[in-house]
Amino acid sequence: MTHFLIDGFPLGGERVYVIAEVGNNHNGSLELARQLVDAAIDAGADCVKFQLRNRDALYRRKADGSRAEDLGVEYIQDLLDKVELSLDEHRQVRAYCAQKGITYLCTPWDEPSVDALAEFDVAALKIASADLCNPYLIAKAASLGKPLILSTGMSFEHEIVRAIEQLKALGTPFALLHCNSAYPAPEADIQLGYLRRLQELHGLIGYSGHERGIAITLGAVALGAKLVERHITLDRGMEGPDHLASLEPGEFRQLVEGIRQLELALPWQGPGRHASQGELLNRENLGKSVIAARDIAEGTVMDASMLRIASPGQGLPPYRLPELLGKPAQRDIALGDFLFESDLQEQQAEQTLHFQLPIRWGVPVRYHDFLDYRGRISPDLFEFHLSYRDLSLEPQPFLAEVACSRLVVHAPELFENSELLDLASDDPAYRQRSIDNLQRVVDATLQIGEFFPQADARLIVANIGGFSADEPRPLAMRPELYERFHEACRQVDFAGTELIPQNMAPFPWHFGGQRHQNIFMMPDELAAQAREHGLRLCLDLSHLQMTCFHFGLDFQQALALLLPHSAHLHVADAKGINGEGVLMGTGDIDWPATWAQIRQYPQVSFIPEVWQGHKDHGAGFWSALHYLQSL
Repeated sequence: MTHFLIDGFPLGGERVYVIAEVGNNHNGSLELARQLVDAAIDAGADCVKFQLRNRDALYRRKADGSRAEDLGVEYIQDLLDKVELSLDEHRQVRAYCAQKGITYLCTPWDEPSVDALAEFDVAALKIASADLCNPYLIAKAASLGKPLILSTGMSFEHEIVRAIEQLKALGTPFALLHCNSAYPAPEADIQLGYLRRLQELHGLIGYSGHERGIAITLGAVALGAKLVERHITLDRGMEGPDHLASLEPGEFRQLVEGIRQLELALPWQGPGRHASQGELLNRENLGKSVIAARDIAEGTVMDASMLRIASPGQGLPPYRLPELLGKPAQRDIALGDFLFESDLQEQQAEQTLHFQLPIRWGVPVRYHDFLDYRGRISPDLFEFHLSYRDLSLEPQPFLAEVACSRLVVHAPELFENSELLDLASDDPAYRQRSIDNLQRVVDATLQIGEFFPQADARLIVANIGGFSADEPRPLAMRPELYERFHEACRQVDFAGTELIPQNMAPFPWHFGGQRHQNIFMMPDELAAQAREHGLRLCLDLSHLQMTCFHFGLDFQQALALLLPHSAHLHVADAKGINGEGVLMGTGDIDWPATWAQIRQYPQVSFIPEVWQGHKDHGAGFWSALHYLQSL
């Protein structure tokens, strides 16, 4: 009763059903009716609705055949004389909607009109507010075996309850629309909060609005409306009772776009509140941590004078500071060092870590922690994650020779003046700066490579750009964006290094803000670029999973397509379209199946790319490697 289909559209889910109510705004013109259908389609409506009356059955007549009525009714009847479509014209509108691929709905105002609509094979019937109290018309409409949508304007709650009981007894699926039947409706009279009460009475609710503007209708969606009905007109200045309470096409499109934005924003997976991926990025960069206010020797009992609060937020959060007081330091802690969860626990003696994995493995490092990791593990490779500041440093003081069989360098995501690397930018000057910055990365890689004499490759991972801020670029523009990338690469002297572009997710996070990715995202395009241009890829499994989730693709098929073209992997889990780098094994990736595919390609290498895996002395990396080893 609270979930059903209209023309294949499931009502009651997260997507709101938008009805463009033409009513009599066609002013009796079949051509204008068709134009309103087109306007509704262009605005993004799911269906377009009309009204049908048999006025001989609908209105009373005097014995002498006259219709002497109060002024209001007389005005309405005079107006209907001018603005109604004939039954045959309704059939033509119904056929036009079918031709254009939009659902036709209709409100019958009387029982003969229900009989007429039975021949139309309409997907559902709408009962106007004026007939909520008319059990005879409701029963007649229900007899067609179609779902019903009922507006509740002009009614009292006991009348709403009576209609609910009738429809439940009939076994008819239905939805109720909260409504104020004034045209236009004053904001103070709308009582939008009644939607919550209406939902208690019946689970599937919506909103039929006659107010000015779109804000209140958007508010109804936020309050749980799963259907929205608004009148549409080509010109609010036309004669007729509904035009002034209608939306013109541009406004209707704004409404639909706002509803679609709300659909993305409203879902909540409880219990409790969870920080989003973008928030986690900003929490790390903008938050605060407990740090050492001075050097603290191992075994020293910590007191408040030894600790303080400072940014960034990469250690214990400030409210955990009291838990450290009175505890002996488990390690030598230098001035400015973060305090971690492990500092609250008794430490085990530090030992070398050993992993047995079927393909070459390593971990991501920065210059400042390379020697620490080198003393704890013997990986097949290290992947240096550079910042733009690192490019101005001489790397030699931070490094020592290793016997690794591969070197990987990850280009900075952000360069001077807050510029992201974008080798496909619309701005030639920006593109040239990106080329120059990539050349700087090549130069740094060659210097680091001096400490990797046994490396079979010096690979450069880069997010090469091709993103946009507000909306995706047209599909037709993708070849041009790829060509810009290749032309940019032709201007770089790679000198014994190899660029391996990283595949991206549909909505990449760049320092706490979301963008739209346009290239190096879709699996078939990645494979085509690799084949046609001799590229090898850095395949990020988290990005691939989010892409597959968003576009409804099969992850295992995409993985099988791309592994032959991959030199290196970023192995990470993902949840949904924004949950990048979640704890391995808790996301959407089927790891046994994935690992079974990966181990068939011994030429590839990988690092575990775990969100903040380097924190607490690499705890996240070791956990991920142990997990993968268990597979």
